[in-house]
Amino acid sequence: MARPAEDPLEDLGGKKRLSATELEFMRFFWEHPEGVSSEELYRSFPQTRGTKSTLLYNMSEKGYVQGRQQGRHHIYTALVTREEYDQALLRQQIRSVFGDASIERLLAAFCGKKEISADRMERIRALLEEVEDDVDNE
Repeated sequence: MARPAEDPLEDLGGKKRLSATELEFMRFFWEHPEGVSSEELYRSFPQTRGTKSTLLYNMSEKGYVQGRQQGRHHIYTALVTREEYDQALLRQQIRSVFGDASIERLLAAFCGKKEISADRMERIRALLEEVEDDVDNE
């Protein structure tokens, strides 16, 4: 039986989600931002050479990696960061559960309430600003 089609990740320009094996490869790319040679990839994963080539081709077609020829090998680099992928995946999951609900409704549901008071919402906004400042200063 065929798998049901998954919704594209809107926050990544409509890219398809990565399969579990593709995600393993992406984690490897994220650990090597300077790029990974095809030779290194072939040594690092247990799949057959043909399977690895197919995975790399599919990931390239989906827009997650880019390969360039360097001598006898290809050098692959990630086109999407781990953070971008994780955020897009999380946002997609939130939308599938809550629809286009506001952040207030999402937080209220998370806190087990129907609504969040203005005072509590202000504290949440302040916390989010603090987190954003921390991220900007990294």
